[in-house]
Amino acid sequence: MAFLFCYLLIKNAGKAFLDCNEGVQKFHQWNAIRVGGLPIILSLFATSVAFFIGKKDFTSLHFFFILSTFPVFLGGFIEDLTKKVGPKQRLLGGMVSGLLAYFLLDIHLNRVDIPAFDWIISNFLLFSVIFTAFALAGVSNAVNIIDGFNGLASGVSIMVFLAYSYVSYLVGDYFLLYTSLTIVGAMLGFFFWNFPFGYIFLGDGGAYLLGFLAGLTGVLLVERHQEVSAWFPFLLLIYPIYETLFSIVRRKFLRSYSPFEPDAIHFHTLIHRRLIKLNLGNKLPYFLLNSLTSPYLWFMQILCTIPALLFWNKTYILMIFSILYILFYTWLYFRIIRFKTPSFMQIPVKTIERFKD
Repeated sequence: MAFLFCYLLIKNAGKAFLDCNEGVQKFHQWNAIRVGGLPIILSLFATSVAFFIGKKDFTSLHFFFILSTFPVFLGGFIEDLTKKVGPKQRLLGGMVSGLLAYFLLDIHLNRVDIPAFDWIISNFLLFSVIFTAFALAGVSNAVNIIDGFNGLASGVSIMVFLAYSYVSYLVGDYFLLYTSLTIVGAMLGFFFWNFPFGYIFLGDGGAYLLGFLAGLTGVLLVERHQEVSAWFPFLLLIYPIYETLFSIVRRKFLRSYSPFEPDAIHFHTLIHRRLIKLNLGNKLPYFLLNSLTSPYLWFMQILCTIPALLFWNKTYILMIFSILYILFYTWLYFRIIRFKTPSFMQIPVKTIERFKD
């Protein structure tokens, strides 16, 4: 369904659906459809219909799960069409979706596997609900932050939901197993049109939607199964989460301007400019330069996904890997920004010469 909806948009969408190619975070030079989140959410609602026809016992739960994403998706979708919805308003939309998830699904975090904090959120319902809504809004924004190149956010999301599928299977939660796999299916349908040619982009609507779905699935998995560590979804999503937190600190304290203002020195933009474009800039079509950036960031996601899958029920080991990832990311960022990119990330000279030939 996502594949077909994307095709229909690409073939029939009007000018209002096209992405502009101006701005500090724009790295494409061709017309592309900006509202890739629309085919994804439509396909997920179609999945609810399929579950209803198939008489799955979790049909209503799945419908409410998808329905709760509507406010955060709508905020991003309106921004895609009008360019008039700021990041604060979109963040608010994420919190509204988080509150809606509480009322529709009766879900909120009552543990993060940090004893003192667990006592607070398990004894004060209002604080727990607000904290959960804020966390879900934050993850939504985090995935939007990393959405910059063909296949980047969608590739990361596919890995995240495949990991959720695996752990859901291990704990026997077929609602989350089916839900995660159908989200993977929707993402694959979109991914075909997005990578490597960039016919359609997620847009803010799609990025916020995927971020919220990833956060909400993690909350449900942790709250429905006590054996799953709360640090499992955290480590699984630490790449976009830490990218966002690092960007806030970098903008506010190192560059002294608003953390809500966009800039062009995110980790993925550094990879693009100082590894891909610098070495291959005159040798490949621009859409391929755009797409070749994403595998570097998929590698960063794999570094999170493998230990998360191996130790999904071992909190202290997950904590250690989270700290190690943060240290590695920070070290690597400053190496690249100082033009001291480690050799293991450099494009081999033979490969560059081959492109020259």
